[in-house]
Amino acid sequence: MIRPEFRTILTDQRGAAVILWSCFMISVVIYIVIARNVLDDPKYAAGLWFAENARIVLWFLAMVDLGYYVWWKRCYLTEESILGGAKRAKLFRALEGHQGRIEERAASVVSTYVTRKIVLFAILEALAVYGLVLAIVGRYLADQYILSALSFVLLALEFPSEKSLEALVREVEQGG
Repeated sequence: MIRPEFRTILTDQRGAAVILWSCFMISVVIYIVIARNVLDDPKYAAGLWFAENARIVLWFLAMVDLGYYVWWKRCYLTEESILGGAKRAKLFRALEGHQGRIEERAASVVSTYVTRKIVLFAILEALAVYGLVLAIVGRYLADQYILSALSFVLLALEFPSEKSLEALVREVEQGG
């Protein structure tokens, strides 16, 4: 059984994931603002000679990134993979006050879940970064908007819900 006070600490870790998720979401908007401000300066608004080649490479990287996102999610963010791979995760400092095997396991599972979610956020934010580079290097604003919107929507879908974290903790508590 997990003590109520430790359960609170476990579920509070979702708050850290939400804060980081918010930062990733805000960064997508910031990239659009940066590109607009840079492109307002006539010195930078001309585009660079290698812009078309960079466009091809960055779109290829965006497709690879999307494939990696799907693969990462299937391999590392399923309930089974989180519960099975939790022993390899480093515990967050806030979760080191566990008492007993079940609380230790729950702490490992929560640490694994939050860490893997953050990795997923970074994978998705890369799409917006590619868009920023495309806008600045070649004035491909439509490309930036497409990649930023894709990043924003996928990040929104990956919001670290309380329900998913609670389900993992419940599974640990029930002996999973």
